[in-house]
Amino acid sequence: MRKLKSLYLPAAIVLMGVGAAFATNNAKSSDDAPEPGYLFDSSTSECMEKRSDCSPTGTVFCTWEDANNQSHSLSRLSGTSCIQPLYEP
Repeated sequence: MRKLKSLYLPAAIVLMGVGAAFATNNAKSSDDAPEPGYLFDSSTSECMEKRSDCSPTGTVFCTWEDANNQSHSLSRLSGTSCIQPLYEP
């Protein structure tokens, strides 16, 4: 009976470690989840959503082209401003 009880503690520690590893991995994966990209509209002084598939990490800016084929960099919405740049997924 004592041997059986002495196995519970190490087994519980191993299971908690495995669970923590999976939780950490899922948290890292969700950091790269797609999010909407916003463009500041100076005529209305508001941030307008233009794309829904930008990423918070990367090297190439997430952009949107208007009707005049002019490219605009998109940003993350934070409160009422949109200044933090987003990147292509």
